[in-house]
Order: sequence, then C-alpha cells, then structure tokens
Amino acid sequence: MSASDKKPLVPSSHITVKIKSQDDVCVYFRIKRDVEVRKMMQAYSDKVGKQISTFRFLFDGTRIKFNQTPNEIGLEEGDEIEAFVEQLGGFSFFHRH
Repeated sequence: MSASDKKPLVPSSHITVKIKSQDDVCVYFRIKRDVEVRKMMQAYSDKVGKQISTFRFLFDGTRIKFNQTPNEIGLEEGDEIEAFVEQLGGFSFFHRH
C-alpha cells in the first residue's frame, strides 16, 4: 500500500488546531468542525492554569466568540489560534510632578 492509499488519521469531521500563547507555548486540540469552540478554549485555560475570562482568542487577527464553530470561523486542519492575556487599564496611580 502506498502512502497515498492510507486513510488520514483524523476523520474529516474533525480538525487539529494549535492554540499558541504570547510566550510561544503551544497546545494542540482535535475538535469537531461543527461544535462550539468554547470547550476547547476552556480546556486550554485549564491546561495553562488561568481563567478563561483572562484570554482573548484570535484567528487571523479576528476575535473568536465562544459560540462559534470551526466551520463558522473558517478553521482548517493545522491552523493556529492566538491566545492573548487581556491587559486592563493603562492608568497609573503614580504621577510625576
């Protein structure tokens, strides 16, 4: 049997995507194309030990909503999602005189 005769290891109803953090930590997930990404995002948050609410997930620069599916987002096999820790504020309590 040649390599082209082998079936893919991942069913076509599933894709494998990578979530990459700002500090280049990567976590891979196999997900169904038609299921909300909320479960994957929660699993990522649990794995890195932070609350899901501290992250903003982006694909191609566009923020991903929890209720979207990979099909709605346009995710394909091997795509990368960026996970950014939301930074609040920018206000400083210290004033220079």
